[in-house]
Order: sequence, then C-alpha cells, then structure tokens
Amino acid sequence: MQRMIYTGSALPDNLAIVESFNMIQFTGTVEISERGIVVGMFERKRADYQDIINHFAAQAPSDANAIINVQVSSATQAFGDVTYLYLTYIGTPVTLAEC
Repeated sequence: MQRMIYTGSALPDNLAIVESFNMIQFTGTVEISERGIVVGMFERKRADYQDIINHFAAQAPSDANAIINVQVSSATQAFGDVTYLYLTYIGTPVTLAEC
C-alpha cells in the first residue's frame, strides 16, 4: 500500500484523521565513504535512501494510509576508511479520509 508521508502536523484542508496509531521508528544505514560509492556503482544499483523510507513506511499498521509529524535524525560514524550515515525516521501512522 502506498502511504503518504507528511513532515508537518498540518494536513491538506480536504483530509481529516479518522484513526491514529502508536508512533513508529526505523533507523537505516547508508555507506557514504568514497569506497562505498565506488563499490555501489560497480556491484549494484543503490537506492539506499528510498529503501530506508520504504522500510519506515512498512512499520505502519496496514490500516494506516499516511504517516504524519515525520521527523528525521541523522548521525555519522567512521570505521577506518568507511563512513556510515545513520538515518532515523519517527512518525505517527494515521488513517486519513476526505472530508
């Protein structure tokens, strides 16, 4: 199911919250060092950032058609010549309906 993801609390005027669920969270990792970029180009097509968003959205209950108040936190960590970016997404799944 395709879910809408809103970073703010204000929804479009034609939508209303019908049901709200418990907050969800997902942390994903992307290698951002030069070595990671080269390996990614030659080994496979990388869509790491979109994969993280997709995994985050998959955490929502099946009845939810949107996630609101989404916040993103980031951190980096280096291990020798490899650097990783950690992205954490947090939000509230909801069921929206047109009003």
